[in-house]
Formats: sequence, structure tokens, C-alpha cells
Amino acid sequence: MKRLSIRRKHSKRLSKKGYWAGYKRGREQGSRLGQASFGKVFEGVSIIIPSYNQLHRLRTCIHRIEENTSQPHEIIVVDCGSTDGTRTYLLRKSIAVRYALLKKDTHLTGSLNQGLMMAKGTTIVVLDPNALVTTAWLDRLLECLHSDPRIGVVGPVTNGPFGEQQIEVPYTNENEARLFAISYNVSNPGAWRETKSLAGFCLLLSRETLEKTGYWDEGCHSGQEADADWLLRVRLLGKRLAIAGNAFIHCTESDRDTAYASPQTTGEGGLMEESSQNRSFFVQKWGDADKLLHSLKFGTTELESQISPTLARHVSAATFYPIGALVQGPSGAIYRLEPGRRRLLHSARSAGGEDVAPVRVSQLDLLALPLVPKPEVTIPGDYDPVSGISPPASSTSSPSASLVSEEPLPVLAAPELENMPTLSTLHIPAQRMRWIEVLYVVGGQLYQIGNGWKRPFLTPYAAMSWLAADYRIRLVSPGDLSDLAEEHPIIAPPVLHGHL
Repeated sequence: MKRLSIRRKHSKRLSKKGYWAGYKRGREQGSRLGQASFGKVFEGVSIIIPSYNQLHRLRTCIHRIEENTSQPHEIIVVDCGSTDGTRTYLLRKSIAVRYALLKKDTHLTGSLNQGLMMAKGTTIVVLDPNALVTTAWLDRLLECLHSDPRIGVVGPVTNGPFGEQQIEVPYTNENEARLFAISYNVSNPGAWRETKSLAGFCLLLSRETLEKTGYWDEGCHSGQEADADWLLRVRLLGKRLAIAGNAFIHCTESDRDTAYASPQTTGEGGLMEESSQNRSFFVQKWGDADKLLHSLKFGTTELESQISPTLARHVSAATFYPIGALVQGPSGAIYRLEPGRRRLLHSARSAGGEDVAPVRVSQLDLLALPLVPKPEVTIPGDYDPVSGISPPASSTSSPSASLVSEEPLPVLAAPELENMPTLSTLHIPAQRMRWIEVLYVVGGQLYQIGNGWKRPFLTPYAAMSWLAADYRIRLVSPGDLSDLAEEHPIIAPPVLHGHL
């Protein structure tokens, strides 16, 4: 009996060891296949659901999608370390649902970006687990999206208090919502209307809109402001937002951030404190967003007219980034931004004796800019990436040691203002950073200037995001600046914490 017991224990150990060995092989194989299929899309819709400790609502949400969605689709759930059994549920649903299980300290916006990276559909839905879809919901949204190529994002109407998207409903419970939707969700182009904003409980967007706009900004502290930030970038590209008034979805919660109860939502002030902090970040990044959009004279058509026809189709959020800046993607490769394109560099060394670090951008931003089909180049040690100033190449220099450029790069410039400190005394980036902050306070503006044009850094935050304090800044008379045509502003890139 003792020998039999030992055999059983040994058998269990081998069985357990074999299980984990198989699990490891399967994981490695899945990783290889996933990498090989990255970038491949299918003619369908990717439905992305970020979730945190909402097992009951998540289960109901997925069930309603399966019940009411006839279009080809995939469901992607990104969980932020739930402790309510969500992990076990997703493992059991692994055939019908793709999922990612993240650490519990991942912010809601970071989990959404993870889902966007995983999406393979030609169109994408960002869905709150508290949103319960109804019959023909996706058909109606897709009709609206495809009705006009200028439409970038579409949202439905709902019973929840979401501004223009709220409608009066005759029912009192979720079961009655199904019957209401059957008669409400009918084809009716007259019910579509353009809007200036959309609530994030359900957003339908084309893959092209995502690729041109980029990921959500993880520097925002709430889902609502992250949605507003991303939608503002959509509008900057000249894309329109629309409400499909004949697509109804039932919502069980009125406050997206309260519903998510993100693990980062802490502090004595609770959600009110976080909302205040995030609003401060939003204003810091954009300034007066309404004023910016009201005075917008650089929509997609105008932007395309400013670059060559062959590059016009590549207009994206990266078009609002500074020319000449050094950027680094998730792979670690370093590029220099040029008009409508990017150039791969062997390395980026110090400029003018000062270390200049590349700015982290997403893979989407990089892919939106075509790669210059020329040999890689190296920036010399005393080359200024922004001003384009480099010493004459010696006769003994190798081709890879000199900068290959078809046109001079623009410089950073600011107006000469009375009582402003002189730049000659600003020897270190910290001093220049303070100077830039003072410049904006007194009504000045930091620009990039080129051949007959100037581009303003939208806010001090945008200037700091692009490490403007690391580069030399020229003082230009207000008169000379006013003679330059003002083009689209320079905005800050989204903050990203993941490998995106």
C-alpha cells in the first residue's frame, strides 16, 4: 500500500509537471503566432471592453453582444487585476472571447489601449461593461459611420444622462429595454446628427481613425477626460463626430468612472479630487480647447494642401508634432521627424554638448508616417536636431557619419519681449524651461519657424513634452514673426505607460 501511495504521488507530480510544460509550450507558440499575425485585420468589428471587478455586468454585457450582434465580430476583454472571479470566467470563455489579464495597478485608459493594440477588425467599438447592447445596434451604428467618409466616430443614444445622447424611455427595467429597442432600432438616416462631443460608454470608429489619431492619453486621470482628449484629436484632423439617433443601447450606470472604480481612484477627496486634478491636466495640455477648435483653420483639407500630394494620405496626429524632433518607438529605434515622414537613425548623440533624449511615441504614430527609403544616418555629436546646425563634414568622414537631409530643418524661436531675460544667460535646460514658462505667462509664444512659416507650441506643456528646453532658442522681433504664415500648432504626444 505504501508503494502504491508513492506511485500515485509520483504520478501526480509528473502530471502537474507535464501540464505546466504543455502550458509553457502553448504560451510560447501563441506568442509567436500572435507576433506573426500582428497587423493583419479582418472584415469585421473588434469590440473592446475594459473591466475591473465587474463580473456580473461583464457577463451580462458579453451575453447581450452574443445575442444581438449578427455582424462578424470579435470580443476583447482587458481586465485590470479583478478579484471577483473575472479571471476564471474569462479563462472559461477563452474560445469565444479574447482577453488580456493585466496587473491591478493598470489604469483604465491603459487597459483600453491594450485592447486597441489587440484589435484586428476593420472597425472598432469601445464598450463600457455597463452598456447593454440591443437588437440591430451595430447595424445602425455602422450605417451611420459608412454614410460619410468625413465621419470618424459614431455614438448611440441611451437612457443614461449623457447629454445629447440621452433620450426619454418608456420602460422601467432592463427586460423592457429589449422590447423598446426592437421598434426603435430601425434604419432612419434622418435620425443621424453631427455633434461636438460623445460619451465614452460606446464609441464606434474606423481602424483608419485609430491609426491616424493614435492611442488614448494615459496621462489623464479619468476615463471621461481621456475620451474628451482623444475625441479632440479626432476633430483636429478634420474628422466629424456623429450620433446615430436610431441606435439605442441601455446603460445601467450613469457615471463611467464610478462604474469602473479604477484601483487608482484613491485619496481623501475621492472622485471629486481626481476629477479636479484631471481637468487641470486637460487644460494644461490643451489650453482653451473651445477657442482652439473655433479658430481652427487647418482641417484635413488645408493640411493636405501644405504637403506633397504623395504624402497627403499620411496626415495624422503626428502631423502636429515638431519637425526635426527625435522620437523613439516601443522597439527602441530612434527616428527624426521630417515633413510627412520619419527617418531612421543609427543613434542620437548629444547636441551642442547637451544630452538630448528622444521623445517616446506610439507605434501608431510611427506607422502613420512613411519611412524615408534611404540609408540610416547618424547624428554627429555637435549636431542640433532642431536647428539643423552641424559642422562641415571633413573629407575623411564616412557617409554614415554625416546627416542626409533634403531640406533645412526649422529652428525654435520666440518673440523679443520687454523685460524678458536674455537667452545668453540660460546655460542649462532647467533655466531655459523656466524661461519658457515665463514666456507664456507674459503672453509670448514659442514657435518652430521654417521657410516663410511658423508653428506655435500650443501650450507650455506641449513645449516641455517635446523637450524644447534642451535646444537653443532664437529671439526674433515681433514684426519678423508676424510676417510668417502661421500653420497648424504643435501638440503634446499622448503619455503611454505600456509597450504600445
